[in-house]
Amino acid sequence: MTSPTIETDRVGLTWLATVRWTTLVAAVGAVVAGRSGVDTTASLTPALSVLAIAALSNIWFTWRVNVGRVAATMAGWLICLDVVVLSWLLLHFGGVLNPASVFYLVQIVVAALVLGRTWTWIVTALSVSGYALLFLAPPDELRSAQLMHPEIAVHMRGMWLAFALTALIIGVLVVRLAVAVERRDRALAQFHDRAARAAKIASLATVAAGAAHELGTPLATIAVASRELERGLIAGGAPEALRDDITLIRAELDRCRVLLDRMAGRTSEPSGEAPQPTTVAEVIREAIGQLSDAERARVACGDDAQVVVQWPPHVVAQALVNVLRNGLQASNGSSAVQVTSVRAERDRVRIEVADRGRGMDADELARAGEPFYTTKPPGVGTGLGLFVTRSAIDQLGGTVTLSSRPGQGTTVTIVLPQNVETGAPSTGAAQ
Repeated sequence: MTSPTIETDRVGLTWLATVRWTTLVAAVGAVVAGRSGVDTTASLTPALSVLAIAALSNIWFTWRVNVGRVAATMAGWLICLDVVVLSWLLLHFGGVLNPASVFYLVQIVVAALVLGRTWTWIVTALSVSGYALLFLAPPDELRSAQLMHPEIAVHMRGMWLAFALTALIIGVLVVRLAVAVERRDRALAQFHDRAARAAKIASLATVAAGAAHELGTPLATIAVASRELERGLIAGGAPEALRDDITLIRAELDRCRVLLDRMAGRTSEPSGEAPQPTTVAEVIREAIGQLSDAERARVACGDDAQVVVQWPPHVVAQALVNVLRNGLQASNGSSAVQVTSVRAERDRVRIEVADRGRGMDADELARAGEPFYTTKPPGVGTGLGLFVTRSAIDQLGGTVTLSSRPGQGTTVTIVLPQNVETGAPSTGAAQ
């Protein structure tokens, strides 16, 4: 079974190619040191052939880094090849007496920085084994010294043990450092992503507040005119159908007023509403209550966790409405949208909304939540619902995640602290 090709860090791979050239120079130095200091009779032909193969492999690796994708497995095997080449050269040119043996540690550091934990331990084990092999086949000069001075043998065993411990310590420390740097980079990326979303939602909030202010006057005029029209129809004995129509107009005007009030928001709270005690079930019921009769008929609720939470209920309910409407619009007219909620951990609550619509491919899933991006037909959606939902939940310290596959629907998971003010669980439970 072949390993999947993954896009590794190009900077790290470029650095790896440079280190391999440096290691190749060190290997040449090992040959020179071995011939001049220990073994002057060793043939250079096999060594030069091995070095030429290593050089060709690095030329090929550098080309692969520059023109395309490189598998982490490929880079790992090349580092292992370098360890084997170094071991072979040291074995034939001085063994443990050759100072170039220190480059074993270089291979361990490179693997830890570029390839991660698994390959680090593979390279560490290979390096320690290669160094041990040098002690199993010591050069003639070392054998003679050990016969004349037995304490040298004890010293050499201590050298091997010290090398093994040093390799292990370096592997552990460098891997931990690399993991810490990776976590920091990931946290910085998440911070920048949140900051960018906050800037976008602030811009949208400004536009929404301006729109709410501008629309307030004409809606008030329409409300006055509709009220006078209703009175005239009643006084003139108009048909019941006309009076029902004007009543519907006034009801829709009242709904527009509520929406405009929410758009304007209260600036005293980040989310526009102060958290208060409520239950998850009540929030879900409020969200479903904002749907039309036809939409409510297609929403199926699971066993809601009767947990008391400290949330701004209208904000969370509106975020849930956006997700529900997305699911309903993505599904066909007969397909239901499932809403379930559970207390995932001691202080977290998870709400899932699953539809059985067409789903999204990887590219669509990556862009989902961007402002004004939508997979709906023209005129059906604005592409703001999920963006606004994610921004609101982020402000409350929660997360919104999506999972989807083409033809299998989409599941939106909202996770919030049980108490958004402290992040700690509220006391008590609904009866």
